[in-house]
Amino acid sequence: MEWYYASNGQQMGPVSQEELISLFDRGEIKASDLVWNEGMPDWVAFSSVPELRSPTVSTDPGGAEMPPSMPQEPAVLTPATGGPAIAGAAGTEKVPTYLWQSIVCLVLCCLPAAIPALVFATKVEPALKSGDVAAAKEASSKAKMWCWIAFGVGIVVNIIAFLVGIAGALAEQA
Repeated sequence: MEWYYASNGQQMGPVSQEELISLFDRGEIKASDLVWNEGMPDWVAFSSVPELRSPTVSTDPGGAEMPPSMPQEPAVLTPATGGPAIAGAAGTEKVPTYLWQSIVCLVLCCLPAAIPALVFATKVEPALKSGDVAAAKEASSKAKMWCWIAFGVGIVVNIIAFLVGIAGALAEQA
């Protein structure tokens, strides 16, 4: 069976299963690098493919079709447009990171609530790159929740500060 892999943002292959395992053993491929063969619906992390961990491998010299090209942001490849998308590169789903929203909340709203938002926002991209879409969605959801909490607390604190300022100004005039 012929394999294709994506390392440092470039698609490589085809290579045999033995050669792919050898590349990993030599450190030329990381566990988080994406791999694909014609029997797979999507690109996945090397470490998530059980047969790549086994030292006994077999090859299928049959004529394998070419893999889908690695998508460039923001292109999304689907079976209708050229094959599966690489999970994490553009993916079949767009998972928002909420990074810029977290930074805005950190600077303008509520620092204690914005810190978890920022932490979860920074976990989305690595999860997508490793092919773990469920973890990316969970981190995205938590980042969104903490952004809203920080925004709400920031608004309430600013309204209270404004009202206290008005009350203080009225007290001075009296």
